[in-house]
Amino acid sequence: MKIAALQLSLEKSQKEIKNYLEVANLQKVKLILFGEYFFGSFFKTLEQSKKGQLISKIESQNKNLIALSNEYPMIFVAPILEIVGTKIYKSIAIINKGKVLKYRAQRLMPYEHWNEAKFFANTLPKLIKTPPIFNVGGFKFSVLFGYELHFDEFWLKFKQNNVDCVLLASASTFDSSLRWRNIIKMRAFLNSSYILRANRIGQYQDTITQTLWNFYGDSLLANPNGEIDDCLGDREELLIATLDKKYLKEIKECWKFR
Repeated sequence: MKIAALQLSLEKSQKEIKNYLEVANLQKVKLILFGEYFFGSFFKTLEQSKKGQLISKIESQNKNLIALSNEYPMIFVAPILEIVGTKIYKSIAIINKGKVLKYRAQRLMPYEHWNEAKFFANTLPKLIKTPPIFNVGGFKFSVLFGYELHFDEFWLKFKQNNVDCVLLASASTFDSSLRWRNIIKMRAFLNSSYILRANRIGQYQDTITQTLWNFYGDSLLANPNGEIDDCLGDREELLIATLDKKYLKEIKECWKFR
C-alpha cells in the first residue's frame, strides 16, 4: 500500500498543495501526512499574534483543509490548531471524505525558548491515553507529534494495540537531525512497526535573540527492521512510500518483539 509525506514550508497556497496532491492521487496513495505547523503560522509567530485575529484565521484554515480533503480519495493526517470557544488546542486531524477525527497532543514542549505547554489549552494527563488507531488497507495506523516521540508510554500503547505504522508529524530544527534519525529507527525496530515522519522546511528568524531556526526536512520512512527505506532532503518534496504486509509479518516473526 502506498502512503505519502508532504514536506513543505509554511502557508503554501491551495494551488501549490493541490499540485502535490494530484501527483499522490495519480500514484494511488491511500494516506498523506503533513508536518507540524504547516497549516498555519509557526509557534513563535503564534505567541506574538492577537488572539482574536488568530482564532479567525485558524477557523478559516481548518475549513479550507476539510474542503480540500473532499476533492481527493485519500486520508489526510494533518496537524492543526483546534478552536473551542477562546481556547486553542494543538491537535492532529485525521480526515476522510470530510469526516474528521481529532487527537489532542498529550505532551507539549515546556522549554523557555519553545513553551507550547504554557500557550496551548491541551490537558497533559499523568497517564496518557492511546492516540486514535485506524485501519487502512489492512494496516493499523496511529498518530503522534514529534515531541511525543520521546515518551515510552506511547510506544507501549502502540505495541499493546499491534500498531503497524506510526504517523509522526514534526517541526524539527537546529542540529537535531542525527538524533531524530536514531530515535526513529530505534522506535521502529523495538516496536516492529513502520514510522512515517513528515518534517517541515524553511526558516524562522527570532527577532529578540536574532537566532535563526532552520527546519531541515529529512522526512522519511523507517521500516520495522530499524532501517530507513526512503527519505527526502532539505527541499520542498513529496515522499511516496510503500508498506509491505509480507515484510512486516516476517520481521514480527523474526524478532518477536510484538
